[in-house]
Amino acid sequence: MTKIGANIKKIRTTKGLSQQSFADLFDLTRGNISSYEENRAEPRIETAVRIANYFCIPLEKFINEQLTINEILQFNGDKLLVEETQLTQLHLREIPFINDNIYIRCSYQELAFNDWTAFPKLVLPETTRNHLIALTFNHNIPHHAALPQYQVHDVLIFEEVTQQNIHLCQHKTGLYTSEKEIMLGRYEMNPPEIHLVLNEFRKQAFDFSQPKLFWKLFAVYQHVL
Repeated sequence: MTKIGANIKKIRTTKGLSQQSFADLFDLTRGNISSYEENRAEPRIETAVRIANYFCIPLEKFINEQLTINEILQFNGDKLLVEETQLTQLHLREIPFINDNIYIRCSYQELAFNDWTAFPKLVLPETTRNHLIALTFNHNIPHHAALPQYQVHDVLIFEEVTQQNIHLCQHKTGLYTSEKEIMLGRYEMNPPEIHLVLNEFRKQAFDFSQPKLFWKLFAVYQHVL
């Protein structure tokens, strides 16, 4: 369980905001805020990012640590972090986000699955120099039966597979993205062959010469009801 609910309540009361006033800042309802504060639900990751950015709170601290009043008062500013200098100082980065809407549009070939510039962005802490991509899990995405039981609205963060991290991929969750399809599989390594396996009938051979096709699971943001 994250600390988001407790931190929302602490921020709200410290700033003198009602649940409705807080909700209005982020296009939410008072019921949403009540559910978060009582740990009956958690916001989607994009909502958590908006709240943390608005109050200039590092995202990792907002999610994982219980904030004190003094810490909240020390954070500078109640506005969205939109200036590049601020993003750089906080070591944040924007990454492409395949949410449900983007997945549907790509499935109908209105967009390509690798049309990164057309996708919405998530702002996350800078934790790796490799490319990252975010994906909202849904059961329509082809996926390996042995993968963990991800839930609808879980957000999976993937890191591009490189020669430096390929050794970490054996039996791990991976993502394949091409122009017309994506799939979630499991890496099977039998040197010199490396495959991302969907099932016994379908596997994709790994190729270092083609960038941004193969990704390994980097982090998971679980949507808890």
